[in-house]
Amino acid sequence: MNNHTDNHQFIKTADGSYTLYAAAYDEHMHSLSGAYEEALLKHVYPSGVLNSPQKHLYVLDVGFGLGYNILALMAECAKRRYGGSLSIYSLEKERSLITALNQISFNDERDELYSLIKRAYARGYAHGDRVSIKIELGDARNTVQKLSGMLFDAVFIDPFSPSKNPELWSVEFLKELFHLTSDAGILTTYSSAPQIRRALLEAGFNIGRGPSVGGKREGTLASKGAGIQPLDSGELKELRENLKSTPYRDYRLTDAPQTILMQRRHEMRKKRLAEF
Repeated sequence: MNNHTDNHQFIKTADGSYTLYAAAYDEHMHSLSGAYEEALLKHVYPSGVLNSPQKHLYVLDVGFGLGYNILALMAECAKRRYGGSLSIYSLEKERSLITALNQISFNDERDELYSLIKRAYARGYAHGDRVSIKIELGDARNTVQKLSGMLFDAVFIDPFSPSKNPELWSVEFLKELFHLTSDAGILTTYSSAPQIRRALLEAGFNIGRGPSVGGKREGTLASKGAGIQPLDSGELKELRENLKSTPYRDYRLTDAPQTILMQRRHEMRKKRLAEF
């Protein structure tokens, strides 16, 4: 394996799977405690989608990355001999990781599934045995509009961190995801940052704790109704009153990341002054 590809560096994580260090964001794409494990334990399992009685599941993956969330979902469905069909949609900024994906292998049954994911990434879509994968390239704030009217049984939110990728964590973008989540669907994210939990609340979701994986903090689960254990009233009150819970805002879904960060700092400053 070539340890470097374009502006990315391969890093082997504790579970044997590889992640990439992305220089543009100064972050690793996954937890170093286990990249594949993170996809499984922070998204696939807590989403509850594997226990759904539906015979046709729709799953939305925001932030394709290396495709591990999709792979973990497909692999677990295969293990459990899920007899229905899967329609997976993934939003990704650009097709810049083909070289990286082609270097990754697992040396087990996942490789056949991953080959389908690689084809989808290269072509924009791929069809397998009772599974279809469609990858929409571009700014997710635009491509999410193409999904209008659809309802998803699980939504995985997996962009880079809020401070580096705030445009995909704003109240307005999360409202788009709220409209795409089915009544029984669950949204998962690795983030437990107060501004993200507050943004999910403002978007209309109920929120609860997601699992922690490795050395990382707990994630967050969100739903329109039942299906998760919600935060208690005291925790919600604290979240609403905490200055650090001030969410990112992107009213027209067009602002640059630095503008979104600056607007949040400005809103926090106004709140601070109002307290005196």
